[in-house]
Amino acid sequence: MVANICFTARPSDIIIATHPKSGTTRIKSLLYATVHREEHPANAADHPFHSLSPHECIKFFEYNLYTRNKIPDLKGLHDPRIFATHVPFVSLPSTIVTSGCKIVYLCRDPKDTLISLWHFTNKIRAWDKLEPLSVDIAVKFFCNGLSSFGLYWDHVLGYWHAHLAHPERVLFFRYKEMQRDPVTHVRKLAEFVGCPFSVGEEEDGVVDAIVRLFV
Repeated sequence: MVANICFTARPSDIIIATHPKSGTTRIKSLLYATVHREEHPANAADHPFHSLSPHECIKFFEYNLYTRNKIPDLKGLHDPRIFATHVPFVSLPSTIVTSGCKIVYLCRDPKDTLISLWHFTNKIRAWDKLEPLSVDIAVKFFCNGLSSFGLYWDHVLGYWHAHLAHPERVLFFRYKEMQRDPVTHVRKLAEFVGCPFSVGEEEDGVVDAIVRLFV
């Protein structure tokens, strides 16, 4: 990936990392709305999410920014910059690891991830007028790590070990727990990235508004 050579992380950067089909859209929406809540209040009629998807607000290194050998100029972006990636921890651009920036990882149950991947893959294959992939083949591919981002368990464990080693820099969320109690997770997100909610914001229902913004 070109980003490995060309991307220079800042200590203030925030990186969202997920295995594909693991709740990326949801964690992007919660983090973006939390970090930008002053300039874009969640209950505002002109909030970006009313016209843009979370993927347009937080872009992937590998799909949007450094695709087709493009080298974007990211120096002018205001702090904190937020980016997303599906690459394993060991494959992150080196400056992400050395800069001290924050990483938010979302882990989803392997069975749910597999099924979501299978449906998504067959949707793409239908667009390309290809035969659908059987669930047996999908399971085989998944278990053998036949994807652009390697084995599921290697992916999860890479970020889990990074979280254990540096919990102040790597936040590890589980998708089911986040869906079960999104309010608590939004509070943890805010504290982790250095913008905790004030008592006034809590009383005004700002956290609940963020959770409801992109359901």
